[in-house]
Amino acid sequence: METANIISVGSLGSILPEIILMVGGLLILLLDTFMGDENDSGSGYMIASIVFLLIALVSVLLQIGIQERVALTLVSVDAFAIFSKLIIYTGMALVAVAGGSYMNKRIDGRGEFWSLFLFVTLAMGLAVGANNLILIFLAIEFLSITSYLLVGFVRDDKRSSEAGLKYFLFGSIASSIMLYGMSLLYGATSSLNLSQIGLAFSTNAELHPIVIPATVLVLVGLGFKTSLAPFHQWVPDTYVGAATPITAYLSTVSKMTGFAVLARMLLVGLGTYREDWVPILAGLSILTMSMGNLIALRQTSVKRMLAYSSIAQAGYILMGLVSIVSTQQVSDLTTLGMNGLNGVLIYLFAYLFTNIGAFLVVMAIEDAEGNSEVSSFDNLAQRSPALAWSMFIFLLSLTGIPLTGGFMGKFYVFGATIQHQYYWLALLALINAGVAAYYYLNVVRAMFFGSESEVKPINIAIPVQLVVIICLVATIWIGLYPPKVIEWADKASQQLLALVL
Repeated sequence: METANIISVGSLGSILPEIILMVGGLLILLLDTFMGDENDSGSGYMIASIVFLLIALVSVLLQIGIQERVALTLVSVDAFAIFSKLIIYTGMALVAVAGGSYMNKRIDGRGEFWSLFLFVTLAMGLAVGANNLILIFLAIEFLSITSYLLVGFVRDDKRSSEAGLKYFLFGSIASSIMLYGMSLLYGATSSLNLSQIGLAFSTNAELHPIVIPATVLVLVGLGFKTSLAPFHQWVPDTYVGAATPITAYLSTVSKMTGFAVLARMLLVGLGTYREDWVPILAGLSILTMSMGNLIALRQTSVKRMLAYSSIAQAGYILMGLVSIVSTQQVSDLTTLGMNGLNGVLIYLFAYLFTNIGAFLVVMAIEDAEGNSEVSSFDNLAQRSPALAWSMFIFLLSLTGIPLTGGFMGKFYVFGATIQHQYYWLALLALINAGVAAYYYLNVVRAMFFGSESEVKPINIAIPVQLVVIICLVATIWIGLYPPKVIEWADKASQQLLALVL
């Protein structure tokens, strides 16, 4: 693709989904300012947020198949960005529908909360398409600051405040280190545009010494967003302390954003020196999946266990970036079934529904029992068969059992790893998957074979039931009939890989 086409200015309509979210967030904020406590329940703000999210999602769907363009020279509107936005907006809409009433009962300043909810979605939409270092940093910071506020929004809960504070302290340090890495890229290439940075590295061998330091520094910031070890310390306390709907968003949609930005920066900006950063990613992948799974073994809280599981899942996803095709293979993409990047996208798409569904089951148990300990799941099959069987399917998917979406994600990521002859990485990942199966099945044991206790039926709100059903159907659909998802992921990955110089 010619450079002129890459940096051409698209119409403002190319970022219509982001404009819709910005208008929605500002409108809710203004209404809250002028109406005060008149809408005390927050249901109006919640419904308005869901409507704006759905409108933004529809506008993204209408962009599928359009010719690649760049809006305002800063935001790429390509198949990769569109696929990422579909995951982001779908995930946020599901969280809003299922967790909206749960949040409204526990927070003050509901108008502020829902405006922040739209703003954080806006930040993620901008981040996944950004091709300029300044916009990438601003979008990530916008995402981080709004996330800090959302995590600590339950002001009466000390755990929520502690979670927000820890998230902020780790995040501020990670962001400053990432900014220094970006400054190295700019100082070496005199450009903020990722394509121009990639061109500079491919044509000037003297810039080679900058690659490793810049990559490591950028990985600190994005490793924090994607919960890669050793930048994962904030995850357990933040996930447990935050309200469960916010935890569901952090573990799926926020993680998707981090991986999308990481893939674009590494491939477009530093794709020429893939051989230098692949070993770093491989080491992080092993460390992340191993630490996540081993520590998860000792957890007695299902919510905390899923937090460490989320860390381990990030390690599996990173395997896809380790197995990205080399630049010599880019011209032969049509013959490759597994190019690494499509495995990342399929994994993230399946993980979205699986993990949101699992956290919603945890939310329902918390609402009924007051905690998320494994003991609270005892005999769930008798108290709420629908919740028990749904959680069973979600845990099977997280394990990677066939006929589930999680299996398809692992199949493509593991397949790409083996195809590119990283046998040792695939073997270690397989061992880790076996370890994960143990603690997932411990929850299954409690749900179906727990100790005898009084059977107390669990009342589940209709919105929660609806979203759990959607997540359950999507998880099974991806596992039973994946061709459509694979086709979307292939197109998205091939378009980004075509920019590798």
